[in-house]
Amino acid sequence: MVRRKSFINRQKQSLIAVAIVVVGLLAFLTIETMTDEGAQGDFIEGIHYTVLDQPRRIRGDKIEVMEFFSYGCIHCYRFDDDLQQWAEARNTQVRLVRTPLIGSDLWRLYGEHFYTLQNLNAPQSLHQATFRALHDLGRNLNSPQALADFVQTNSEFDQDNYLLQRGSPAVARQVGLSDRLARTAKITSVPQLVIQGRYKISTTQNVGPQRMLEVADYLIEQLSAESTSEPEGQLRPDKS
Repeated sequence: MVRRKSFINRQKQSLIAVAIVVVGLLAFLTIETMTDEGAQGDFIEGIHYTVLDQPRRIRGDKIEVMEFFSYGCIHCYRFDDDLQQWAEARNTQVRLVRTPLIGSDLWRLYGEHFYTLQNLNAPQSLHQATFRALHDLGRNLNSPQALADFVQTNSEFDQDNYLLQRGSPAVARQVGLSDRLARTAKITSVPQLVIQGRYKISTTQNVGPQRMLEVADYLIEQLSAESTSEPEGQLRPDKS
């Protein structure tokens, strides 16, 4: 009798083990199917991108691609050149807007630096030099004066002009706006992309920085198809 119970228990344990394996295999096949669909171009909402709860209405003929970044983020540095080349190759269709994430006092400092360079009409090379100084050269650019010295050394702008622009109301407004945009879109890490104020692409286990651009291409294609399918003369409803 004892042997029979032992035999039955072993059978039960075997059946449980088989069931666990089957469930695990089904889960694996489900994930693989979803991943394969993404690899083939059918990116999936909730896995490769999300739809913003509070979309913004974007005006103009070009599709806006907003990158949230920080000079303090090494991943943003590694992504920056690829993003720039990608945007330049699509400059007739896409408008790239870089927006600094104001996540700390130091990142606010870097955000002010970014908008100061913009308002001075500084060349793109100075934007790239800021990344290099922080991540390749290990420069300690943690104060307005240190950044002013850096700009004077690496460009035609003197530090007084830089500091004057940095303290302007325009820069303060721009930093405040970037902070509000990030909060509305629930941006908590960088780099992240927001496409046409509607879709957010984040770096996740399924989407690395390089694949973000593939997802962006997919969403831009969808938006372009949506735009061309609208009857001529009919305005798109404002979903914001």
